[in-house]
Amino acid sequence: MFSSESMQEHILYDKIYQYLWVKSETANPPAILIPDTVILIRSMPIYWYYTDKETGEIKKKMRKNVTKQNIKQTWNQQVGRGGVVAYLLHFIDNLDLNYPPEKLQISGQIQVIYFDVEGFNKFMDGHFELPFGILQQFIEPADDRNCKLTNHYFIAQIQAFWSKSVTLFTKRVCKKSFTNKSMNIYERHCTFEGPEYFSEATQVKDFQSQRISEQIDKMISHLDAISYGKLNISQGTFYFKVDKKARCWFLFCGNLKFEDDKQLKNLPKDLYTQSQIKIPKSIDNLMSVYNSRPLQLNREHKCIRCGQLEKGSNFVEVPYHFLIDLPESPLPVEQWPLEVKKQAKQVKLSGANQEKVAYVNTVSQIPLTFQKIHEQLNIQNYKEFKQSQGFKYKTIAVCLDCYFIMVENQEKIAMQEVTNKEKSSMPRVKSKQFQRKEQSLNQFLNSTQLSKQIKSVKNLQMKQVCSETPTPKQNTIQKYVSLRLTNCKSITPIKYSIEVPSTADYLSRKTKSTYQDMSSTYKFKNSRDNYNQSLQERQQNRLIEIKDEQEQ
Repeated sequence: MFSSESMQEHILYDKIYQYLWVKSETANPPAILIPDTVILIRSMPIYWYYTDKETGEIKKKMRKNVTKQNIKQTWNQQVGRGGVVAYLLHFIDNLDLNYPPEKLQISGQIQVIYFDVEGFNKFMDGHFELPFGILQQFIEPADDRNCKLTNHYFIAQIQAFWSKSVTLFTKRVCKKSFTNKSMNIYERHCTFEGPEYFSEATQVKDFQSQRISEQIDKMISHLDAISYGKLNISQGTFYFKVDKKARCWFLFCGNLKFEDDKQLKNLPKDLYTQSQIKIPKSIDNLMSVYNSRPLQLNREHKCIRCGQLEKGSNFVEVPYHFLIDLPESPLPVEQWPLEVKKQAKQVKLSGANQEKVAYVNTVSQIPLTFQKIHEQLNIQNYKEFKQSQGFKYKTIAVCLDCYFIMVENQEKIAMQEVTNKEKSSMPRVKSKQFQRKEQSLNQFLNSTQLSKQIKSVKNLQMKQVCSETPTPKQNTIQKYVSLRLTNCKSITPIKYSIEVPSTADYLSRKTKSTYQDMSSTYKFKNSRDNYNQSLQERQQNRLIEIKDEQEQ
């Protein structure tokens, strides 16, 4: 019974009510006030604890009386001015319609849900798969805030961080009156579980801190007595509320730390700091500025793709092709939602002397969102509709998170299309080795002034191509001669040399060819003689000019 507690019980210690109910053989039971508290396991009420009005002892109802109908009937008759019936304490991510076993892992944060009469009846009549929870009746506190206006009362709650050496008290008072039913239920009831700007810290009165310290000491000593020293708590966080009659009500406790507990030495240290109590994610952390115009904080619309609750203003319409283009990893059949499993057709496949059941409509071929929207959609129809423009541009409303994911995917697709076009039109890039050779060749041509000759050859080729009259074919020798005739100025050496006249002899000696007939050879000799004469005349004129320059 008194074995080492689990991690879940250290964060929210539900066994405290059971231990306070157990009577000690050596001492009288402690007189501690607690509101009606129901322990839920698998969404079913198992234990119902309450305080006897005559003796002040904690008692437990018989198992046959712990039913949802009795709880509804009793608690609905005791609703206060604020209209709140009860609140639920459970671990985050436990309250889920399609809750898988892996969600039993504890996150270390407690979620608080407040119920009015309508919400309380829906919760008790609903079929929520809740592994564990504490359902507690709401106690209206005393109004500790000085306010001159009538009919304005404010929620106050006290947190006591207890240890064997010191006890620290923190009190927070909600800024909005809980009697103003036009405001959201969380905005007028949140203290430690809501944002800091929902409430304000105030000073704890002396008599309140004294009474709370006495009650904590009674509980610690009682646990030590019934366990014979095995439940030795070293520190913990306790929550209390003071009513109109200045009575201190113990609500719940958590973040407990036991001495000589080897099992919890490796747990994160932040579990034992301040309590991790949060309001549901479906409530916006906004505060109304004007009491006459309160904000609507509840997110009542559910996204069909991710299942997240949001307000209606946070939904955006997107075309169907955003969902078609979005890559989604297929879910196994065990994790399909119930509505999809019911609509999916089953067929029996026989093979290898075995029979197995397979689903025709699989998530790997049809997106899960389309399975929810169009229940009768099969694989063949989906392949046909996916190609039609009318189906692609039908719209669906999704939350902002899903919208951002889809827009990011569309941007990636557009970027891929642009890069593919650039790759197809991109010219071939020369290698570095080829670029180096090209640079060295250009340097050599510039140093010898042969680049002009290459450009002239290119221009000559372009003129020959563009000319309409066809030019006769020339052999290599004729091409060389024509090149020398047209660009003789560029071939003259830069430095003055007396060896220039030998160029004609060299040319006449190298231009003999055995592959030409006699007629072509005779014509070529005449042109060669004319060329030699003109070349000699130019060279002589050049020598005369050089001498004149030297004399000057």
